[in-house]
Amino acid sequence: MESTSVAVYAGPGSSHSWTWLANLFERAGILEARFLDLGGFLRSLSSGADVAVVSGGDGFSIAASFQGSGFRGLGDFISDGGKYIGICAGAYLPLPSSIGPFSEFNLSCTKVGNIDRKSIIESDTPLRIAVSYGSCSLVHPVRGEVELDLRGERFLAPLYGGPIFKEPTEDDVLLRYYGLTENSEVQMSRSYAENMLPGRPAAVRCIHGSGELMLFGPHLEHPRYARANALFLEILGMRPTRTPSAPEDRYHPKLRKTLADLKVAILGLENRSFVVGKKVWDGSRYLELVGAMDKRAHALDEGSASELSESLSRVREDLLRTKIGVESDIDATTQLLVESARVCVDSYFQALSGSR
Repeated sequence: MESTSVAVYAGPGSSHSWTWLANLFERAGILEARFLDLGGFLRSLSSGADVAVVSGGDGFSIAASFQGSGFRGLGDFISDGGKYIGICAGAYLPLPSSIGPFSEFNLSCTKVGNIDRKSIIESDTPLRIAVSYGSCSLVHPVRGEVELDLRGERFLAPLYGGPIFKEPTEDDVLLRYYGLTENSEVQMSRSYAENMLPGRPAAVRCIHGSGELMLFGPHLEHPRYARANALFLEILGMRPTRTPSAPEDRYHPKLRKTLADLKVAILGLENRSFVVGKKVWDGSRYLELVGAMDKRAHALDEGSASELSESLSRVREDLLRTKIGVESDIDATTQLLVESARVCVDSYFQALSGSR
């Protein structure tokens, strides 16, 4: 593939993990990437994008955002020859489901394997262990580093709630879970994890019309796993397109101070966690979004830098006002932070590709 135009969804429901794609694409010289809210994402699919990516986050919120015209537009894009890459939450979206709005996007025949049909989770069960799914529960027996197998090659990548697939009857298996490592965080009993994970499909490929879907449970794009990064690009058929020219470096003292102050506020959260929709957030996730902006904010024009500074100041004020034990007031703040990071990263890639 000589040049690949990639549309990455970073709208409602998305978490921080799309910033890992930004890091990977920038290092690999894949510059025709856009990081978009729902409207921009769908417009990009109808105006020439080759690849659509939906990464991690709150799958329920993402599905709610896409329901109706969003799922129809994404389905038409794939049917007409586009490629869909679903990672973690994005991999759940096309799996067979009778639960709305997931039921609007049943493009894959492969079923999810990490589901407990015998019990519904209790209200105090941590969401990182299990999430209610209709009359069942999506369970996450292991978190963090796992060992994977690709055509006999073993490598490591992290799993953060992504699907463990059942053996497909029609779709192709791209890679499998091989087993746990000493760094795996076993969240349920070890025997439960070892019974569910090893040998199960970790990524599958399915055909829809003239296009295809590649669905990944683990995050091969995670920045700490270089070999997984390389294999991820290989599986996707992506090759570096050109060496980027550094965008103009503008100095924004107000924005730099705002980012520094926001970091301090986030560090002050210490080990607190917040439930945003059905997703657990903590300070480390917020810091990754701030880091993505800190690395790229120098390319913004004055107007954009001023707007970003104002948005991040509101985020900081909201975070400082959050009360221990009160998580519901953090949803809008988190979405504002995600959107601020999206605008910054997308502007940077536009500057890199020369499209701005």
